[in-house]
Amino acid sequence: MEKERGDEALDAFADMVDACRRKLDAGSTSLAILTWELVRHSQMLDAAGRRAGARAARKEALGLLAELGETGERKSWSNILSWWTMLLSLSGRAEEPAASARTPAPPFGSTTWSHDTRQAYVEGIPALEEETARLTEAAAADPHRHLPGLIATHRRMTIRSALHRENRTHRILKPLRPLFDNGVALARRLDDLGAEEGRALLARALTDRSMFLLAAKQYGEAHDDFLVVTTLLD
Repeated sequence: MEKERGDEALDAFADMVDACRRKLDAGSTSLAILTWELVRHSQMLDAAGRRAGARAARKEALGLLAELGETGERKSWSNILSWWTMLLSLSGRAEEPAASARTPAPPFGSTTWSHDTRQAYVEGIPALEEETARLTEAAAADPHRHLPGLIATHRRMTIRSALHRENRTHRILKPLRPLFDNGVALARRLDDLGAEEGRALLARALTDRSMFLLAAKQYGEAHDDFLVVTTLLD
């Protein structure tokens, strides 16, 4: 039953990507949105063991990033950051604790959250910052033991910070870039230690940063990061 539901989710997401392609051809959506969808779809396909499909989705996304780097969007778009943050938060859902009355969970996969739920989600950032600081000290002494936990906590903090700033449009680059850069640095450090999960976590961190740079309209850098991702995963 679980596999069947997973297959249904993949099929539904594939239909959404197909619909986005048609919208792009009709000029009614952006290259960025289709890229974000393709990248999220590739992650889902990888998780399901569908490597060929994941590689094809990444290849298509890389082509769109190359076009963006050469010519930019085909037309001007208003703020579309909610699409990026929605898919980013969806990719981190498994790392979030179960919802409770004191810590309500957002409707992952939706761009519409209640004000109270969004506020509670954002108010969790300081606690994650404290935990990140604690784990940073611990990882300095024992990286093999503590780096994976530090990476997971730092990513949760980064995702929430991105959501907090999704309405800032062009003003996201300066405050958020250090978080994504540090995520890549932490994952690379783990990979350099030879950890079994290091390569996959580095690919994920580079993917996160690439899609952030796409949101910030830093198209060339976004392409360069994602090109590395394809070499790591393909």
